[in-house]
Amino acid sequence: MQIRLTVLGHGDAAAGVDVQVAAPADTPLAAVLGSLAAALAPGSATPGAVFCEDHRLDPRRALLGQPPLVDGAVLAFHKPVESAGHEPVPGRLLVVAGPDAGGVHLLRGGVARIGRSAEADIPLDDPDVSRVHCAISLDPGGRVTVTDLGSRNGTLLDGRPVTGGPVPMPPGALLRLGESLIRVEVEGAVPPPPVAPPGVPQARRRGLKDLAGRRQSGGAPAEPETARAAAPEPAAADARWPDLAALLLTALGSPRAPAAGPRLWERGATHQDAFGVRLGTAQRGAEPPRPVTVALPEAGSLGLAGPRERVAGVARAALAQLAALHPPSALELVVLAPGRASEWSWLGWLPHTRPARGQDCRLLLAFEPAQATARIQELTELAARPFAGRRTVVLVDGDPGGPEARAALAHLAITGPAAGIHLIVLAEAPPATPASPTAQTLAAARAASPLFRACGTVGLLTGAVATSLRLIGSDGAESPAAGADAVSAAWAERFARALAPVTEETVGRPAGSPRQAAAPLPESCRLLDALELARVTPGTLRERWHRHTGLPLVLGAGVEGPVAVDLADLTAPLTVDGGPGSGRTELLNTLAASLASALSPRDLSLLLVEGAGAGLRPSAELPHVASYVGATDPVRIRAFAQALREELKRRAALLGEADFGRAPTRTRRVHPPRPAVEDDLPPMLARGSDPLPWLVVLVDDFDALLTPPLGAPGRQAAGSVLRVLDAVSGEGRRLGVRLIVAGGRVAAGAPAWISLTGQPPGRGELWRAGATTAFQAGRVTGRIPRTATLRPTVTRLDWARAGDPPTTRPVRELGNGPTDVALLASAATRAAETDHPTATLV
Repeated sequence: MQIRLTVLGHGDAAAGVDVQVAAPADTPLAAVLGSLAAALAPGSATPGAVFCEDHRLDPRRALLGQPPLVDGAVLAFHKPVESAGHEPVPGRLLVVAGPDAGGVHLLRGGVARIGRSAEADIPLDDPDVSRVHCAISLDPGGRVTVTDLGSRNGTLLDGRPVTGGPVPMPPGALLRLGESLIRVEVEGAVPPPPVAPPGVPQARRRGLKDLAGRRQSGGAPAEPETARAAAPEPAAADARWPDLAALLLTALGSPRAPAAGPRLWERGATHQDAFGVRLGTAQRGAEPPRPVTVALPEAGSLGLAGPRERVAGVARAALAQLAALHPPSALELVVLAPGRASEWSWLGWLPHTRPARGQDCRLLLAFEPAQATARIQELTELAARPFAGRRTVVLVDGDPGGPEARAALAHLAITGPAAGIHLIVLAEAPPATPASPTAQTLAAARAASPLFRACGTVGLLTGAVATSLRLIGSDGAESPAAGADAVSAAWAERFARALAPVTEETVGRPAGSPRQAAAPLPESCRLLDALELARVTPGTLRERWHRHTGLPLVLGAGVEGPVAVDLADLTAPLTVDGGPGSGRTELLNTLAASLASALSPRDLSLLLVEGAGAGLRPSAELPHVASYVGATDPVRIRAFAQALREELKRRAALLGEADFGRAPTRTRRVHPPRPAVEDDLPPMLARGSDPLPWLVVLVDDFDALLTPPLGAPGRQAAGSVLRVLDAVSGEGRRLGVRLIVAGGRVAAGAPAWISLTGQPPGRGELWRAGATTAFQAGRVTGRIPRTATLRPTVTRLDWARAGDPPTTRPVRELGNGPTDVALLASAATRAAETDHPTATLV
């Protein structure tokens, strides 16, 4: 178990350090308390008091991994961290839009002044807000009033100026200060139903998202459904596009918006608003404000340009929305920001940045050139694969590397959306103003980041203080200016920490989302552990043989447990793709051992074929193996091809028109196990007619088998092998014969295949039904690993290195002890000698 925490010395966030704790489950905090103190300051004594934010902990009873000691928690020594507390409050002030959106401020009654200066009770980072702009008053009866304090730009209440005061503020009303929108919620107050302003018809009106849709289609009007989604009525728009304050409350698990509520991770891949982001708020006259949204599937890649501080806030808001509304099974976040770890390390707390496709890194972050090269290579390989439904959003901030890296990203910006990859590109540029039109800002942005030219839609910050936003499509059409929504770095950190411990199991999975957790894959895996075979004995194997049906293949460990596929259900050969050093041959041994652990030698025959080398020799010890041949023996390879062809004919004659899985000839009866390997016998059955076992052919180095080099002894037999394997592929399903091929090419329309990346060896993905499942392949030819006591460890987190490959420790083995496949073969041989049939398959 691993969790990441922040440790504060005296409740001071500036003096805190982020650490990673690795420990067995249910380890008490006391076991690592000294190490946590040493990580904060070497030589520090164990603290006498420990707080998780404002709650004091008993180190002997508080368990790591259990609330509140979960991912993202903040520990403080000696004194608690100041927080809002858990006591009920009569009201809250929410900053729902603007340059400092997302703020949640508690109102305990009395008067609270709002402004830009430190003198204000509720500070706002909005340049258009006066130093002390207005005051909100909440009386004991729950009535709210607002008073303008002589602000420079005035205060608007639902579009009407606030003059004098105090002016009553009804429930649900919106207060505008500069570019900021504020809503006050009072406990027990019920907002009135929305009413259209005078002169505004209760009908659909076109909005900015509709304009974006017209730009994408070359100026043609949007489809009716798209138009209705683009310009809903105000209440419907708020429901579909929640403001950032509401999303923060959802993540924090407030009483009004619990963490398991309907808003968090509500959007699967098929949701009508999937992968859309709210970039700002538009308001014309007395009309209610409307969200300005961009759908990434329509826009392709999105560019954002403006002054550095402002454009970063808009990007933080967009990424936070994506993470709040989409589960990790539907969305993956990648960060390419060399040299800017301090600005974007908050994304590392989100479960969406944890590698779940087999990427060789701790987190999908790139703050160094080498990390950026690795992430770009991973994205390029992903773009070449069929789209599996899970989208990837890539933040690009700064120069990703040399010309090759820039060219690869520019290509991804154009072609990536078809594979579910969308770039959000940031560029520093002056805001557009009347004196400096958008054309100059766009040119400056393209000069700062050449990727801007490849973005389908760009957003430019406008106005003298860069608090407005204007969208520009690929055809150059511009939308009207709207207020830009941005969040602070502190807000983003708080939000991401709140999501750090959340899993889809605790929240509930949106409809249409595949089951996939955000836990990292193990660095290595024993097949026996994945099979839950703690003790390999004849008795445990016999019990498994009587329990299993079909041809279950356990590949190894995934993010949610063992990854398996039933070979009997596949309609085409199972192909394993992987280069040298990827663990391809070891995986074939694993598949043979997995089948042998599920079915007895009476019900399963294995045929092992080597195209080169002798990597499958360890599996030849299994009693299920009827033949083991290599391409270096032309006489034997021809005999193998002829015997397999005869076996197909024999099965066809026995079964007639029946299907193997339902044939009455598959009667279980006592049948002596086959010898492991018989070099002096034909490489096929010829030992009896009943029962008809499953027959699985495993071929390694298929390409070398078919096209051996000139002078190779097996070259003349390649044609006969190809013809008989083609017959197995075409006729085998009905006859109970299956084929597993490593080193071949994936057939078009294949129902399943395995791709190995080799980083680390055995890391791969199972592709099936349009979805991918990452796994670490089980290992069977290694020696029995030594057992060691797991001791808790505490290490300081260096976010700049979070994108590096994880540190691997070599597997310690017991010298010349038996391998796992040898243990399995020995137990299977003894189990077969005493196994008796108990049922009849019809």
